Amino acid sequence: MKILFASTPVTGHVNPMLAAAYILANAGHTTAFYTGRLFREQTEAVGAGFYPLPVDVDYDVRDAAAAFPQLGRCKPGPERTLATLKSVFVDSMSSQFKGLEAVLKAFPADLIVHETTFCGVLPLLLGPRSARPASAYLNNTSLQLPREDGAPVGPGSPALPPTTDTAQRAAYQAIAQDFDATITYPILEYTNKILHDLGVPPLPARLLESVSTLSDLMLQPSVASFEYPLRESQPKLHFIGSLFQKGSGELPPRIKEAKEAGRKIVLVSQGTIANNDLGQLVAPAIQAFGDREDLLLVITTGGRPVESIPCPLRANTLAASNFDLQKIMPYVDALIAFGGYGTVTQALSFGVPMALGGKGQDKPENAARIAWLGCGIDLGTDTPTVEQLREAVKNLLTIPTYRDRAKEIAQEFAAHDPAQELPQLLEALVAAR
Repeated sequence: MKILFASTPVTGHVNPMLAAAYILANAGHTTAFYTGRLFREQTEAVGAGFYPLPVDVDYDVRDAAAAFPQLGRCKPGPERTLATLKSVFVDSMSSQFKGLEAVLKAFPADLIVHETTFCGVLPLLLGPRSARPASAYLNNTSLQLPREDGAPVGPGSPALPPTTDTAQRAAYQAIAQDFDATITYPILEYTNKILHDLGVPPLPARLLESVSTLSDLMLQPSVASFEYPLRESQPKLHFIGSLFQKGSGELPPRIKEAKEAGRKIVLVSQGTIANNDLGQLVAPAIQAFGDREDLLLVITTGGRPVESIPCPLRANTLAASNFDLQKIMPYVDALIAFGGYGTVTQALSFGVPMALGGKGQDKPENAARIAWLGCGIDLGTDTPTVEQLREAVKNLLTIPTYRDRAKEIAQEFAAHDPAQELPQLLEALVAAR
């Protein structure tokens, strides 16, 4: 089976697909990527072919301010969210699609696996099903589907926990109406105009809902407990557990030595996008715990040089640009992070309680879900103080319910084996055609 992975050139979007490609290559399938040149080496490292995005949509989000200077002129909130959806994702659709058509001639795939924001697949999915390969959607955030309680869904929506209270539902629906008027419907109208110019029908639902539901199969690299109740069930939705990108390097000896000595391991991460200023989370964490002999502080800078950390490292601190998280997570007692979906679900799969901050992308939503589940603390900020971090980690390490609840979720993850489920689901999909 020939499988083409199509992704926007964003690390948190490409990484789950790299993990999936590695699994599928080991299952005997031929894989290739259609994404940004920044990821060529990584795709080839998992044995996949590589086809670059057209130059005009091959942006580098490591410097988002340079790639999209117009976003800096937008006020934070709905204005910037709408501008981001347009500039970063929807405006790329036409070029992505035209490039995709060319790639499919060079690499006649049996299956296209696309991610949450790859809008270039929409013209293909809106056309005749018989005229395209099978399609599978591999999500990299919480489900972009209507909630049972009527709360708004999508980028920029407020992080609201589920409710069964009648008055709260009415409030949620009012919030959703305002959200739809300011973001959902304007971006839908904007997208449909571009689709019309491409000669294809309009979207059947909200933008990111359509990206998922128009596919033949929906894959969620998580478990059902991490999702809120949906308005309607989705028969083609499958939870597959957590996906870990194939890492490099061995477990640092200091981690194992610290654990054997009875010290607690605290992992700190600002992620791979919100890491331009490591003074937001990493530096305060070092200041909060750097003098603790009972802890080993393990810091990943998400690809940034360790020298970018704006304070001296302490004797109890181990820092690196990247670690193999699948090897480290079994030793971790608590996570402090700007919680992207991948990091959060990976930590949950090992039963690690966490304190999450961050104000961009899906981070507030993930933090709210962790607090709702009872396996972590929502810091509610992207600039936590030393005192906040000390209090949060103290609670994570001394209040048993956080770890107990995280371990319950880990058992649900353990019931899934992506290495088995992913090939089986995709092979069955292609065979059925």
